[in-house]
Amino acid sequence: MLHIAKAELNDLDALMVLFDQYQRWLAIRPPLSQTRAFTEQRLHEQDTCILTASYRSSMVGFVHLTPLYSLARARRGLIINDLYVQPDSRGQGIARALISHALKEARARQAACLLLQAHQSNHAAHHLFESFGFIYDVSQYYFLDVTD
Repeated sequence: MLHIAKAELNDLDALMVLFDQYQRWLAIRPPLSQTRAFTEQRLHEQDTCILTASYRSSMVGFVHLTPLYSLARARRGLIINDLYVQPDSRGQGIARALISHALKEARARQAACLLLQAHQSNHAAHHLFESFGFIYDVSQYYFLDVTD
């Protein structure tokens, strides 16, 4: 049975296994110690929300929600900053369950909106998001990596 829960500090080791796989998939490789310290800080400060999906006591996926502040709306929104399901667990409704719980979390926090991005070639993700009512926004986004 699939279990969705908010990540806690005692989930850190299992999260690191998933984060390592996720970063490899994205071809982003910050040192795992840096990822661990950053994640531990997020869990300690509770400034973001990581929802985990576990199946038969094994963590198989997660969704990471971060706050977005809108002066125009005078409310906070949330961004689905990261969503990952292990390759051998895909196609079983796990991403759908994580998105469903992310929507519940957004409503519980009285968020004005829930935003996300997906790579333009990830058609399965596009279909999933649209099935929840997400609307493709053609706004132009720019990205600049400002790390040294």
